[in-house]
Amino acid sequence: MWLTIYFVSLILLIPVTIIGLNRTSEKKISQWLIIDRFVYLLMACATVVLMIRTFSHSPLLVSCKGLLTVSVIVLIEVAFGRKQEHNLSIAWTIVISLAILITAVVGIITTLHSI
Repeated sequence: MWLTIYFVSLILLIPVTIIGLNRTSEKKISQWLIIDRFVYLLMACATVVLMIRTFSHSPLLVSCKGLLTVSVIVLIEVAFGRKQEHNLSIAWTIVISLAILITAVVGIITTLHSI
């Protein structure tokens, strides 16, 4: 169940973030930021539960997964903060999307390693 929540939230995180960062209205940006926060909080909760259960199998990979999750959350918050102040370059959107994909790959590798 937690693994499903983790992967669904990762799949939802990319489009929600991209849509939110491409809005021009301050109100729409704030609405998408709230949705984004809900999705990444789900991802963070699932990550913590999965880390507790799989840490004994591969502590290095699990630690990398946790650090990547925290870094994705920080990148998203910084990007939305910059977007609310002024326009955001497309490079930020690409970097965030790549960070989420790398986090998903590490999550898959960790899951396969602990089975």
